[in-house]
Amino acid sequence: MLNLSEILKPGISAEVKKTVELEDTVGNSSPYLNQYLSTSACASLAVQAAMAVTENLLPEGYISVGRRIDLEHEVPAMLGTTVTVRATLKEIRGNRLIFDVSATDALGFIFRGVNERVVVNRLGLDEKGTERAKRLKELREML
Repeated sequence: MLNLSEILKPGISAEVKKTVELEDTVGNSSPYLNQYLSTSACASLAVQAAMAVTENLLPEGYISVGRRIDLEHEVPAMLGTTVTVRATLKEIRGNRLIFDVSATDALGFIFRGVNERVVVNRLGLDEKGTERAKRLKELREML
């Protein structure tokens, strides 16, 4: 069994920088919000930052997949604003990694949160996904 504590240590971190673009807004959902960084884009950036922490550190064939994300989107960030998202590994629980995530611009915090990820064998994930898709197909054919 993979012992993540031998590979990763709490406190390691990574950053992702992003300038807010139109596709990062919720303009399609509300014309009043088409100039602001959306909460869903914040979640995506949080995931990118957390994944960057373990990039090139996990053994070949292993990846981390999302289990849970909890974000508090505190202030708006407008189009053109550069946002820096930092993820820091807070805790290792077996094959689970818990990251503290925060985003800032030049004036301070934009969002904070926690991203929990699970380290899995990629081949096992593919097998489970394929088996589930097969079962769903069989169910559709029965209906």
